[in-house]
Amino acid sequence: MYVYFWRWAAWKVFDAHDADRHGVVCFISPSGWTTGPGGRGMRAYLRRTCDEGWIINLSPEGQRADVATRVFPGVAQPLAICIFVRKATVERGERRTARVHYRSVPGRRDEKFQQLRGVELDDEGWKDTHADGVRPFAPATQSGWEDFPTLHDLFPWSTLGVTSNRSWTSAPTAEILRRRWVTLVRESDPADKAELFKITGDRTLTSKKEPLPERSHPPRPIGRECNLQPQLVRTALRSFDRQWLIADNRVLDRPRPDLWAALQPDQLFLNQQSSHEIDSGPGIVATHLLPDTHHFNGRGGRVLPVLHPDGSPNVTDGLLTYMAHAMGGEPVTVMDLAAYTVAVTGHSAFTERFAEDLLTPGVRLPLTRDPELWRRATAVGRELLWASTYGERYAAPGAGRPSGAIEFPSGDERQVRYLTHIGSGVPERMSYEAETQTLRVGDGTFAPVPEAVWAYHVGGMRVVNKWFGYRKAKPTSKRTSPLDDIHVESWPPEWTKELIELLSVLRRLTDLGPAQSDLLTDILAGPVATHAELMAAGVLLASEAGRKPRYRPVDGLFAADVPT
Repeated sequence: MYVYFWRWAAWKVFDAHDADRHGVVCFISPSGWTTGPGGRGMRAYLRRTCDEGWIINLSPEGQRADVATRVFPGVAQPLAICIFVRKATVERGERRTARVHYRSVPGRRDEKFQQLRGVELDDEGWKDTHADGVRPFAPATQSGWEDFPTLHDLFPWSTLGVTSNRSWTSAPTAEILRRRWVTLVRESDPADKAELFKITGDRTLTSKKEPLPERSHPPRPIGRECNLQPQLVRTALRSFDRQWLIADNRVLDRPRPDLWAALQPDQLFLNQQSSHEIDSGPGIVATHLLPDTHHFNGRGGRVLPVLHPDGSPNVTDGLLTYMAHAMGGEPVTVMDLAAYTVAVTGHSAFTERFAEDLLTPGVRLPLTRDPELWRRATAVGRELLWASTYGERYAAPGAGRPSGAIEFPSGDERQVRYLTHIGSGVPERMSYEAETQTLRVGDGTFAPVPEAVWAYHVGGMRVVNKWFGYRKAKPTSKRTSPLDDIHVESWPPEWTKELIELLSVLRRLTDLGPAQSDLLTDILAGPVATHAELMAAGVLLASEAGRKPRYRPVDGLFAADVPT
């Protein structure tokens, strides 16, 4: 609706009357169109139609920010004041691209109002935005950001994660899913069964679906299912949160079969926010598990598998050879590139440094050409990815990275200890005491938990809080069916172990943050491979075919071409 108001007002002022096409349009409205891909046409129109514009970002804190920071407490969307002017004194033939200015007003609501009272259209608080056509109304910085290749340039195949559209198909324990499945299968009343299932689109009680890659289920529709044992798979529902998913194509709206086909022992999934701006927390997170479509922070994201379904590297042609040459002939693998990527972009110093550039979602990577910095970065990245995957990837026992074991050893002062018992019931609340570095879960206590671990977030999503939210007595997950009400009656012992593992993972990540910050500074001060240099070397710009998943040939065809 707000786009309609913008279009009508712009037409009325700038287009409707040939002899009187000057004036001012100003709205306070959602700001997504000023930077996001959906606003390209609006931005191009205003640039070619107007003479000058001003963007005041009222929500630099981002989506669903703390209520105290919102100009309108009930509006969780980021907002902006946008003013556009077309002058009567400029002849049509003299008109140039509009000069658009930008500023933000951070802080609490009263602080924002105070700042707005002092804003003048010609004061020194404005920054010029990009000048070209569809480019975002975001500051044109001198950071070098535009020279860096995008992650989509380097890892050409990307995809959304698994979209079930049914909350009941995932849960923090396998036993919850088994109970939900049995309840659905045993329900005999068709109306009640439909309510339990939640019919959507072509997922109904009578529809038939082919099995997912490497999975199987009977050819009958879900409404006639009688098997009481569902197939389950471990999944990454949110960043660092391992849950379980029913691996059945009949109950998942958009399962992304290519992702399932890409599951293999060495696979790694990088994930970046693709639909909302971020200004703190890591720019990239990683998992070895099948990622949910909202894995990054509960609000979208784009998955970059490191390997194709055929096991080959998901990297643009020629890049690894180019990097090996830049490193003095030292071999470079896609796993090295993944480690480097996470070391450079997977920390808050990266998003804070490039906050204005990241007003438009999509991470760019400063790719060093210094062999020593490359070795430093890949070493840090292996530590990060070993921790991020709970020890399932980049294990090296000789380097202190045992396979599948992420907790700190006994005697290490960083070891998270379970001090008092949670009890048999399921707690409703969790709290933190900064003075004693103690995390309280019901009656249970865990320490030491540094404040940085407690506060660790991904795009504003507090990881520890989010993890507990799915497991507390009354879970905060979205309810899509009565099956969502089936939950545990007592706190499972494995959740205590998983919480200790999560806290250990976050401690390792936060401990590496300073090294990542120093590394980023050194990389930006040294030689980097620019987008133009990579293009000149024939590395970037994969074809459309190159941006699709690769499969092994099957009898003269590729697996992706075989009818299903």
